[in-house]
Amino acid sequence: MLMGDMLRLVLGFCVLSSIVLTSSAQTCKNQTFSNKVFTTCRDLPQLTSYLHWTYEESSGKLDIAFRHAGITSTNRWVAWAINPNNNLDPAMIGAQALVAIPQSSGTPKVYTSNIVSTTTQLQEGKISYPVSGLSATYHNNEVTIFATLTLSNGTTSLVHVWQDGFLSSSDSTPQEHSHESSHQNSKEVLDLVSGTSQVSSGIGSRQRRRNTHGILNAISWGILMPTGAVIARYLKVFKSADPAWFYLHIICQVSAYIVGLSGFGTGFEAMGDYVGDRYKDWKHVYIGIIGALGGIAVFLEAYTWIIVLKRKKTENKTSHAVNGTNGYGSNL
Repeated sequence: MLMGDMLRLVLGFCVLSSIVLTSSAQTCKNQTFSNKVFTTCRDLPQLTSYLHWTYEESSGKLDIAFRHAGITSTNRWVAWAINPNNNLDPAMIGAQALVAIPQSSGTPKVYTSNIVSTTTQLQEGKISYPVSGLSATYHNNEVTIFATLTLSNGTTSLVHVWQDGFLSSSDSTPQEHSHESSHQNSKEVLDLVSGTSQVSSGIGSRQRRRNTHGILNAISWGILMPTGAVIARYLKVFKSADPAWFYLHIICQVSAYIVGLSGFGTGFEAMGDYVGDRYKDWKHVYIGIIGALGGIAVFLEAYTWIIVLKRKKTENKTSHAVNGTNGYGSNL
């Protein structure tokens, strides 16, 4: 009895190990299709996706199968797209997409969509490439999109992007995809002839603007502004530092304002890239608020130093008057 239990345990462990090893070894090369054969395939670097294709350079005919694993429910959408402008950053705007939405009844809904903004809901519409044989399957938590596109003559490479996201619970329309790094980097330049690619580095112009925004504001509000305040607070008590402390303070404060404004400018650009058209509606409001706050800060700074200079003049007059009395008016 004990031996039988041990054999069953070992057998179960072997089966489980084989399943894990098989799933971990899943690549495009061991994927097959019942009615299609493709000459080239690629394991895409993000989102557990695979692209199979056959390309005739002379005619521009591109036959593709895009497979996306890990779609465990029917409230998800999957898309594969080409950016005809060959923009890798951002690759989404202007992309010509093939969209598939799994259906509980069976065959997924599949259609084309022209992406014109970052707030798109992947509305159905014509794209700039002739498309035929558009279909999709949903099996074993995998969505596969099949299509034949006709590219421009002489095309040898393209920028493509792939995504997935959830559907609205109210009307089942596609919602914005996640902004995790795996989604932000699901794009690349693909050489259709050799099968090689130039993968997105993850630090494009948008990320550089965000980094620049953070660095400029850290220098402005984290270094220059506090340094100016410290100089005004602690150096002015030393007579030997007068009036050098005043000029150092002014230089730090003015530099902080200039660098801070530059940081706000790069922040506006980064925000526009991130939220797209929604930002345009609020752009003037943001500028107005920040402009008002900046104006108030400059006014308070100027007003403060007017008071400081007046007090300094008063102190100097008082000092001269006292010296005159003690020096010439004393009968001692």
